[in-house]
Amino acid sequence: MFGGGHKKFRVKVTTGKAKGAGTNATINIKLIDHEGSVSESHVLDKWLHNDFEYGKIDSYTIYVEKNFGQCEHIILHRDEVGLNDSWYVEHVTVEHETEADAHFPLSRWLPANTEMQFKKFDSQLPQVVKKEHPEVYQQRQNELDQKKKDFAYAPIANKEGMPRTVTSLPPEETFHRNYIFDLLETKFTGVISQYLKKMRYEDEFASFDDMYKVYYGPLSPFTVPAGHSGWRTDEKFARLRLTGPNCTVIRGVKKDGGLPTNFPVDKDNLAKHFMEGQSFQQAQDADRLFYIDFKDLDGYIAKSSGKPMVAPLALFYARMDGTLIPLAIQLFQKNADNNPIFYPPPIDDEKVWCHAKFWFGVADSNYHEPVTHLLQTHLVAGDFITCFHHMISPSHPVYKLMLPHFIYLLNINTDGMPVLTAEDGAFNKILTFGLDNCYDLMYKKYQTFKLSDAYLSTDLSNRGVENLPNYHYMEDVKPMFKAIEDYITASLKTIYGGKDQVLKDDFEMQNFAKLLCDKTEGMRGVWGDGAFTKLDDLSKTLSTMVFILSNVHAAANFNQYDEYGYPPNLPFRLDGAPPTDKSPVTEDFLVKLFDVNVTLETLDLGRTLSLQGTNKIGIYETHYEFKPEIFQHYLNFIQALEKVSDENDAKNAKRSYPYIWLSPKIVPNSISI
Repeated sequence: MFGGGHKKFRVKVTTGKAKGAGTNATINIKLIDHEGSVSESHVLDKWLHNDFEYGKIDSYTIYVEKNFGQCEHIILHRDEVGLNDSWYVEHVTVEHETEADAHFPLSRWLPANTEMQFKKFDSQLPQVVKKEHPEVYQQRQNELDQKKKDFAYAPIANKEGMPRTVTSLPPEETFHRNYIFDLLETKFTGVISQYLKKMRYEDEFASFDDMYKVYYGPLSPFTVPAGHSGWRTDEKFARLRLTGPNCTVIRGVKKDGGLPTNFPVDKDNLAKHFMEGQSFQQAQDADRLFYIDFKDLDGYIAKSSGKPMVAPLALFYARMDGTLIPLAIQLFQKNADNNPIFYPPPIDDEKVWCHAKFWFGVADSNYHEPVTHLLQTHLVAGDFITCFHHMISPSHPVYKLMLPHFIYLLNINTDGMPVLTAEDGAFNKILTFGLDNCYDLMYKKYQTFKLSDAYLSTDLSNRGVENLPNYHYMEDVKPMFKAIEDYITASLKTIYGGKDQVLKDDFEMQNFAKLLCDKTEGMRGVWGDGAFTKLDDLSKTLSTMVFILSNVHAAANFNQYDEYGYPPNLPFRLDGAPPTDKSPVTEDFLVKLFDVNVTLETLDLGRTLSLQGTNKIGIYETHYEFKPEIFQHYLNFIQALEKVSDENDAKNAKRSYPYIWLSPKIVPNSISI
């Protein structure tokens, strides 16, 4: 049709996977070359073909004048013809057989009846656009104004002082269709399984071995959780504090200058039986004593029993062979005759000690689920992401850097949280604590939360655990954090030319910092405190958030089925009341603490929360940044993760108890469950 007087380009258009992404509208494109020449408008349409469908790639051939140069910009336009005219465009690639491909990663809704111009790579700082392309800058501002409406926010549960989240979910934040199917399949099989299991069980378990029947049978989707092995041993009880879902609350006694004064353990007796020839003070000075204090649970009334919630303390000792063992448990904070300190055999009876360990486990799980898991990963990240979308343009290079780590978080917080927080959700049905108490505790903990405390080296130092042996969480998370921080730091150095002043001039980033740290409703402990004036501050902020979205959540979430799935290992709830003395108990008494229905609900919850359905860290569902100098940092990130993965495999091959949850083979890019 066209002869030698024209130049041929191939235009590939990717429609995104946002809800309602596809369109029946007419799409036009113009190309602009490096000298500013603008081609005529071309309709992107193929005869007898349904163009621009959800998640599809369409390819078109267009012809321009022969002397047209390399494509540097495109102009897109859509009309409002037909039903479902909205369109979420993911990516446009302009190809020529003798020229480098021009990539336009757009990831946005295209407004109707408006010509939208995009520069190659669509990755520019706002001050540059404002100076060099004022008309495009106005387009950028209009988009941000719309995003502020789309990402309107309010505090969680409309409780002032809680993290912020979107009031309604923008369609681009919704799950992809195949991920929705996986979630529904998991929930559906869980419901069926519960129905079948309840038909097979009486109201009580006959023994701890009797619980294993839950996992067997041709229709059971449940596997035997790893946590069942050795659940009754003190070594396993202590190991849960190092590699279980709540492995970031243990602290060093030496770091804190001794045990809390309300935990007066029998130091001489403990030294005599457990400290391998050392005195208590010698063990403390050698940094072998560690403890956990759930004082934040003090004063609450447990919903499940109407009795005071346990708020225990526990002491642990790191033996010279590196094995951590528990030495003492006190179930409430106030010293009293009816609040004894329990000790392992031979000081106390094994069943009495086991009973105390069960109740400590209740506190651990009831703190973990609302605070360590929900608040300190889901909700903190949701606040950050909501503010980010308010102030940072899709054309900002930092937007493209961070977006792969935001995938699905707002959706799971909006649509998935009711699994925990609905009136008939897990916080009421499974936890001892209850929903209202969970919200109150999360509120209190958020008032003291500081993002800077989540920075890995600060966290480990604050807790005094650098010398804690066999702390596989710490061992594995250090190289992961370094890989993340190196990637973020190198990318920011390229984006801002290594100059703090360029960052100071980035008014979108400064507006984000101001909103994030708002004195009334903002997050505390963010580097810069409302103004990113140093690249190092921005790097620490972004690195810590990616770390929370990936590693911190992975450690708190993905082993829930393995550890909660056999309730004697780590119970959410027990029938009866915590012990107030050391009266003997029987094996039958211990078994009857576990309710059948709560056990089945726990299995269903653990199986759902442990689902892994998204890409692993570094393997992005969508690439947003194609600038070669920045993309190279991404390639270096992938290489670093591959090295970490190999090192993890080598470590686990030598460990008595492998820890897989912080391997790049497991850790996802973001929170999606």
